[in-house]
Amino acid sequence: MNTDWQYAWSEPTNTGDLKTHAQDFYVEEQLGFEPDGKGEFCYVFIEKLGVNTDFLAKRLAQLAGIAPNKVTYSGVKDRHACTRQWFCLHTLNEEADLSDLHQAFREPESVRLIAQLRHSKKLKTGTHFANRFIIRLRNVAGDLEELEARLQLIQQGGVPNYYGPQRFGINGNNLHNGKEFVLKGRQSRRKLSKTESFWLSAIRSWCFNQALSDQVENGMWNRLCDADIAQFQHKEEQFRVQQRSALMHLSVARGQISPVLPLLSPGWEAGTGPQREAAIKASLADHGELVEALMDFGLSRDSRLARLVPMNMAWELLKEDTGKTQLILEFSLPKGCFATSILREMMNFTDKSAEKYHENSDRE
Repeated sequence: MNTDWQYAWSEPTNTGDLKTHAQDFYVEEQLGFEPDGKGEFCYVFIEKLGVNTDFLAKRLAQLAGIAPNKVTYSGVKDRHACTRQWFCLHTLNEEADLSDLHQAFREPESVRLIAQLRHSKKLKTGTHFANRFIIRLRNVAGDLEELEARLQLIQQGGVPNYYGPQRFGINGNNLHNGKEFVLKGRQSRRKLSKTESFWLSAIRSWCFNQALSDQVENGMWNRLCDADIAQFQHKEEQFRVQQRSALMHLSVARGQISPVLPLLSPGWEAGTGPQREAAIKASLADHGELVEALMDFGLSRDSRLARLVPMNMAWELLKEDTGKTQLILEFSLPKGCFATSILREMMNFTDKSAEKYHENSDRE
């Protein structure tokens, strides 16, 4: 299955190293709201380095003396990075003593408790608003004027909102296993296992990327067609395009409004206009059996922006005494979006953590 997606601004020629050190990739989860200071849920904000999100959740449950399913989090954060994220402990009226949390880990792994607050509502998957990234790329080589131009293009025009390679597993294993699983058809109505859900999600995400890649090639990805569903970049508000006014065209050109692509599910055609529907069907025409089998899993209706425009993007190129160049890059992305989608349009980077651990980086 193809994973060589089209570039919006041509394939980059500059090179650089990503995650030479875990601290080179910093992610901070932004909830979008403040815990209200009361209620039966304990929210903890934790900085972790070299630690898996799910493993840390289990450790928190142990220290708080509660069942693992009483600890939730909004999103999975990269293990091979320095990340800050919120966890939610359902402790009722008990106050969790997490003062010894840091002692449960040994170098190079580390955790640090930053804040602990009460809240009246449970933290559910996908609750957070955005993720803020600060990324250091080392050994940057190539035409730096070209790199500056790419950075400005990305800042103003965005990038295709692809699912990152993390979604497809190490060496694409989730795709291979997912295709086999989906083509067998739904064997029973039992709840899917966590692994099966990953496989299903990988196939659905691949279909999205394939359709989006073709639309990047034909220029549809960053313009509106009649009867499209469109969305504001940094809001969840969507609307049907009835008339493409000059003001709307200007908003699209400024990266404020972008088209939405439906994710495959029964009746997905209602989630777009006729021109984009035809384009999606053409992109997946050679995979009709897989698409038909996917429909049998009763997937819920969902959609995703075709274009990703980073928020509050800034950068600096630094010359070292050795003559080498570093790039410091900062931006924020809405939940569910991948920093790798930004980086791939900017630079042909080498993930040094993947070399160290023989695997792709975790989901963002």
